Amino acid sequence: EMFDAKYVTTAMAACSQLNWVCNFVVGFVFPYLNEYLGPYSFVPFAIVLALTFIFAALKLPETQGTTPEELMDQLVRKNSSVVYHNMNIEDAHNNPIDLEWKLAMEQLKQEDEAAMESGSYNYGFKPIEGVQPPASGSDWQSGMGH
Repeated sequence: EMFDAKYVTTAMAACSQLNWVCNFVVGFVFPYLNEYLGPYSFVPFAIVLALTFIFAALKLPETQGTTPEELMDQLVRKNSSVVYHNMNIEDAHNNPIDLEWKLAMEQLKQEDEAAMESGSYNYGFKPIEGVQPPASGSDWQSGMGH
């Protein structure tokens, strides 16, 4: 619920990787905990779980029934004193190569639009050799069962 649709796959991949790493750590550490703590080997996990529950209950916002836009508005209001709250990462081009590419793509777009308006744009179609185009004014669909 917290991520915009275009970021969901990346967020899910990161969460999945973190889950696997944590499972590895638990699997690696548990035999030592069991050896040294015996029947109390689950106490460290219970403490971590309790701290996580307290953090989630006190610090994280309730997201049930809210849209990502509403959640974003809540987070912006909550963190409005932070300096970078209005930064748009999609429009922020600090890299000179990004600026150069943006200018080049804009120039290509303008050239293509001008060629389309003048009728000289190459759409990439090649005529099929040996086939004559239909005569002007003829019904080209009549032989296609329409």
